[in-house]
Amino acid sequence: MVSDPKEVEQLLRDQARRTETRADLSRRHGDELQQVSPTVGVLDEAAVSGAYDEDPDATVDLLADLARATDPLLRAAARRLAVRLLVPPARAGETERRGSSRLATVAGEGLDLDLDATLERSLVHRPIRAEDLRWRGWRSPGRAIVLLVDASGSVAGKPLSTAVTTAGALAAGLRSDDEIAVIAFWSRAVVLRHLHSPAPASAVLDSLLDLRGGSTTDLALGLRTALAQAAAARVPHADVLVLTDGAWNEGEDPAPVAGGSGSARIHTLVTVDDDEARVSCARLAAAGGGRSVPLHRPSDAPAAVRAVLRG
Repeated sequence: MVSDPKEVEQLLRDQARRTETRADLSRRHGDELQQVSPTVGVLDEAAVSGAYDEDPDATVDLLADLARATDPLLRAAARRLAVRLLVPPARAGETERRGSSRLATVAGEGLDLDLDATLERSLVHRPIRAEDLRWRGWRSPGRAIVLLVDASGSVAGKPLSTAVTTAGALAAGLRSDDEIAVIAFWSRAVVLRHLHSPAPASAVLDSLLDLRGGSTTDLALGLRTALAQAAAARVPHADVLVLTDGAWNEGEDPAPVAGGSGSARIHTLVTVDDDEARVSCARLAAAGGGRSVPLHRPSDAPAAVRAVLRG
């Protein structure tokens, strides 16, 4: 396992040296590349945004490749745009959740004025301001989420696009009291973001785009690493989302590891549309007390995330 931030940074730096030349990009994307990047160092963001509206899956594939370009200007522009498209700012009310709620002190208007909390604020700001008022209102508790990404084989094309879009969907839905960790695994497990990291959750997109992964798949190792992160959660229950086809060719059977998840729930986002993958992923989720849902296209990520985290 690689969890020390400096070691992770060095590993990603080493893997990110394998870039995509413009000739590589042209062979893979042809006219699409010319439309969004007519010359070296240029990215037409309006053209990319328009293409994303028409075909998000193909556009995310293209953008993920551009984010690995040898051309540093194109690479940086693609990464900035990926964050803007995949992690849009939440609109008012979008982060409200169904399920169990508790009465808590909130900054926005609520049921009744919390006089004690408001008086505490008045000691800081005099005269008291409207934004210093504190109310009692119903609020769902914060969440702890661990995203575990299978990075075995070649982390490029659709697997990369799906991983980046899933991370973006999670980051876009976070509230200030939520926690998120992101781990990639193959024969190794690499903690790309610790649960209590102060960095913006959207920064993990850069880490995923730098990642190249490895050949074999030790799913049990990935699960143990994810559960170690989940154990550090500040909330009673953590959710582990495993982006996988359910296959493993190294290490022990992952199902007993999932069965020892304790208070954490393990969900599988199934990336392959076949019976073997569905059965394997359903077995893993059942052992971990979670749900198993299909995630066959990058654009399905937001709905898949909502499906496993509902209630």
